[in-house]
Amino acid sequence: MKKAFTLIELIVVVGIIVVLVGTLVATMSRGTDAARAARCLTNLKNLANACNSYAMASSHYPLAGSVETRSLDRSGSNASEVKHQFTESRGWISWNSRGAYQGKSSSHAANGSWLTSSYNQDFDARQHALTNGAVWRYVSENADVYMCPEHRRLMRKQNPLWSYVMNERFGCDKSQGSKPMLHDPHAQYGHLSRPDRVLMFSELQFLDNDKVKVSTDPGPGIKNDCTLQYSQDEVIGFNHPNGKRGIFAHMVFADGHVEKLSIPASPSAKGWSVALGKNELEDLTEWLCTGEDVFFNGARYEKRKD
Repeated sequence: MKKAFTLIELIVVVGIIVVLVGTLVATMSRGTDAARAARCLTNLKNLANACNSYAMASSHYPLAGSVETRSLDRSGSNASEVKHQFTESRGWISWNSRGAYQGKSSSHAANGSWLTSSYNQDFDARQHALTNGAVWRYVSENADVYMCPEHRRLMRKQNPLWSYVMNERFGCDKSQGSKPMLHDPHAQYGHLSRPDRVLMFSELQFLDNDKVKVSTDPGPGIKNDCTLQYSQDEVIGFNHPNGKRGIFAHMVFADGHVEKLSIPASPSAKGWSVALGKNELEDLTEWLCTGEDVFFNGARYEKRKD
């Protein structure tokens, strides 16, 4: 007669299956997280390569954010007649102006009629900002290069079109929309003293934690949320969890190499509990943007003094 399983044996078997399934799911989840993080680093590398290709062709880097420039036109029949010409010098992602500068002879910025590169604009406007950006053709018009897969997953309802911000050191509007610039704001190619230490791109903030709150609203006076304006206390985004050991920020430097920085953190009921305060994150962001050497002392990042 065939012996049946006892209740205890069935419980043991079911328990083993549950443990194995849990282990498999956790392993697959970690593998998926790692794949998304790897894709994010590849995107940053491609963006840096695109900017450097643009710079080699143009003798200057693309702007981190669009700038309105003004020039004088003396081509009229009357020698004393001088006309102002206003032009958008496009950032790596442009303004959502959609043709505002086609044949215009008045300041688009000063009269308050410009549109910012913001998540608050409609999809078509943001799509224009992306495809009208200075590096669009240098990434083979591939929109996926602009998006971190983790960002797309976490903020799919907002339908973001880019996940990265460019260091304001490469030039952006700082006039608050009152006056167009009268000089060339571009950073010249080959003039960076430490391209291996000057941050070019980092991630936007799209992972909430209890120290730095995520906002997709660029706020008053901030003209592009594609620009990392460290002078206005904006900080790099730490968005990639590594289990309970911390969260990572991905970034690429002007020479094209990518880095992954981590800060101690652990998940909590309200989000993430991180070991660094906002002021410390602001300092770290400024050091990276200005080309300082930084190191992690086991508790926080510090600027290397030697």
